[in-house]
Amino acid sequence: MTCRFCKQPGHMIKECPDKPPMICENCGDEGHMRKNCEKPRKINRDHVADVSADDAWNKIKQAAIERDVDDAKEAVEEYIKAVDGDITYRQLQEALIDQGIGLWLIPTERSLIQVFTNMDLQGHIDKKYTISYRFVEQADRPRELEGWPKSRDELLSRLDDAGEVVDRGVPLCLNCKELGHISKFCTQEKTERSDAVKISCFNCGADGHRVRDCPEPRVDKNACKNCGKSGHRAADCEEPPNPANVECRKCNEMGHFAKDCPQGGGSRACRNCGQEGHISKDCDQPRDMSTVTCRNCEKQGHFSRECPEPKDWSKVQCSNCQEYGHTKIRCKVPPVDEADGFGVAGDGDGDGGWSNADAVGGGDGYGNQNTGGNDGW
Repeated sequence: MTCRFCKQPGHMIKECPDKPPMICENCGDEGHMRKNCEKPRKINRDHVADVSADDAWNKIKQAAIERDVDDAKEAVEEYIKAVDGDITYRQLQEALIDQGIGLWLIPTERSLIQVFTNMDLQGHIDKKYTISYRFVEQADRPRELEGWPKSRDELLSRLDDAGEVVDRGVPLCLNCKELGHISKFCTQEKTERSDAVKISCFNCGADGHRVRDCPEPRVDKNACKNCGKSGHRAADCEEPPNPANVECRKCNEMGHFAKDCPQGGGSRACRNCGQEGHISKDCDQPRDMSTVTCRNCEKQGHFSRECPEPKDWSKVQCSNCQEYGHTKIRCKVPPVDEADGFGVAGDGDGDGGWSNADAVGGGDGYGNQNTGGNDGW
């Protein structure tokens, strides 16, 4: 056992004979700690410039004329230091009123978190009202009308119980939410924080650990959905379609497409007439234009080829380079050979490939990616 103060073995710091008397960090007196102190705080104004009271008062006048809040606060602090803190907020405001200086110390009631409090110029804490510096006596913001002093007498009366926001200097326990100690030394039963940030693993999705600590094998989120290998997409996969690796967009189960889903995917209604048993491209009813959405202007009632609006090239995808803004005729990239059976939606003969058949409703001409059947650019 070694003392943390004198570094000598054989005793602890609380029993050290060389340890100086305990000094309160709040009032500066000996014999107690800040958390038990009930005396006014000893305010340290060493950071404030040393100027005469007259110079500080003239600076307050100039700041009020220029309506500079920062200069006004600085000048008030300099004046308070010049008079050794022998003035209250009420006396200061009355002096400002008597000399016609347009600076107002407005006291309003605000809710503060536990570790903050209002302190007056003499160091008394737990004041009810919070001081704010203004250049008008009346509220100039509608949301402040409710808490604003209704009269000058009420304003001066509130200043007797007002102060500026300061830190209490006392720790807050995150376990019991009480002041005076930290959770490490809390005597109450430990509680689980409902607002604590949960750690989730990006690899396995479980809570309680990060990817670096995950015991499961690393999963490539960007791997091919068909063969499971990295380096390419399902649309570019050279392997035969593998339904076992397909995730249904309806039930989120593996092994089938949404169009074959046993929970309703196989029973599809025509998007033209609304009847079941066929899809829109096989419908014998007249085309219902109210169900058609233009891919160019995204309005209903017409196809993109009939759209009166200028062509939106940002929605046009090149079938060669897969980028938007141009067609393959204007593509500057050398032609790319298409993989059999894995074309891009809207490309070629309209056969979107197995990876997109689910998304477009199995060839239904009213799907989002292939709206309007043969409606092309």
